[in-house]
Amino acid sequence: MGFWSLFGKGPMSSAKIDKAATLAANPYAQPDVRMREMQRLLADGTTASIRGALKRFAANASGHIADEEEKKWLEDALVDMGEVTLEPLRDYIRSQEALTFVLRTYRRIAGDAETVRFLIEVLKAYGPEHYRAVDAKVQITWMLAEMLDDRRVFVALQPFLLDHSDDVRWAVMDLLEQAIRRDLVAGDTLAAVRADLGALVTDGQVGPRIQRRAAELLADHEWQLPPAAEVLASLLEGDFFLDKKRFVRRRNKSSSPGSERVR
Repeated sequence: MGFWSLFGKGPMSSAKIDKAATLAANPYAQPDVRMREMQRLLADGTTASIRGALKRFAANASGHIADEEEKKWLEDALVDMGEVTLEPLRDYIRSQEALTFVLRTYRRIAGDAETVRFLIEVLKAYGPEHYRAVDAKVQITWMLAEMLDDRRVFVALQPFLLDHSDDVRWAVMDLLEQAIRRDLVAGDTLAAVRADLGALVTDGQVGPRIQRRAAELLADHEWQLPPAAEVLASLLEGDFFLDKKRFVRRRNKSSSPGSERVR
């Protein structure tokens, strides 16, 4: 029995869409109630009703297993509906932070090449300076990691080495290591990566976790810092030093602190 025979022919009014969307996203409603309302919204099939159904992804139901099952059901149902869902999905991705299921849904419908293009567009709209979209940027970064062989990916992610969020920086550095192993970082992008890592290890305002990770990358790959880099941040002095040619080196623990550092 299809959606139309279950619920009759639409379209739903704005008031009915809002009511159904509220029930579908109510974390304390019974699972069968949420499922019924999601089915009603998808049966309606309009852009507004699809947007209403997508609100379910932003809510976490009290029962974890039911929550996951309902979201997976919604993902599969949207994929079955196909391209009609793409614009509502784009609007959701541009504005929300609970993105895991939605990103996967979008990729399954749009394909990898279009997903890379769109997610890069979203990241650029946020930019490294955006403070309020940390979770969204991290989730988008990890989705792009699954398509890292597309050379557009790391070129777009490189500026986020200097993001305001340590979580974003860490995720991008994880991808950097993967990209290096797969020989996907070269030319201007590699030069920019070196400059950004240099900025991280010489800026005393950067947190120790990120500074150490950046220093490890520079030392492991023997990347020379730009001419302006003269002194490592004090947080790194116990374990790293900058040699005369501006390479970051791991300090021999037997050496006295500061004995090998260029000033």
